[in-house]
Amino acid sequence: MAKLSSIAYYVTDKISSNDISLAEYVTTDCILQNKKGREVATNLPPQPCSLIRYQRGDVLIANIRPYLKKVWFADIDGGASPDVLVFRAKDGHSPSFLYAILLQDSFFDYVMQGTKGSKMPRGDKEQILRYEMPTFSCSEESIGTFFLNLDRKIHLNERINQNLPILDRSSNEGEVHRVA
Repeated sequence: MAKLSSIAYYVTDKISSNDISLAEYVTTDCILQNKKGREVATNLPPQPCSLIRYQRGDVLIANIRPYLKKVWFADIDGGASPDVLVFRAKDGHSPSFLYAILLQDSFFDYVMQGTKGSKMPRGDKEQILRYEMPTFSCSEESIGTFFLNLDRKIHLNERINQNLPILDRSSNEGEVHRVA
């Protein structure tokens, strides 16, 4: 077993909210529950402020209410609110492997064991880095690529399913209706 801290660290680099666009801003609200990625934020901070500078390949996790399993593998550069943890793979380690590790239910269960607060529990940043991961005999890159491809296929299938027509069995004609 190896600790998460052996392959990743928290990003602490800063960027001004004035230097990013709405599409590059990440908050806990725009990372979707149950590992479904993210949507574009609805607004930038009302006052200029300092954000965590993330980059493509970082893994962002909402640190408020970790049981919601909000995680996103960054495909752009930008800035994140302080309630978002930004993980970066250390040199020599695969960002996609890091994502595969942080995508696991066992990771979120572990984070919940160390939360502080009851109404809006937050993960304990030091405890999170002590998360023990299994060691594998195959390469990090192949494991990470497998999980990234699987994640993309799941999201694609969800989008396809949202657009499928549903057979209306209540009518005599067996009409096909699109669900809105």
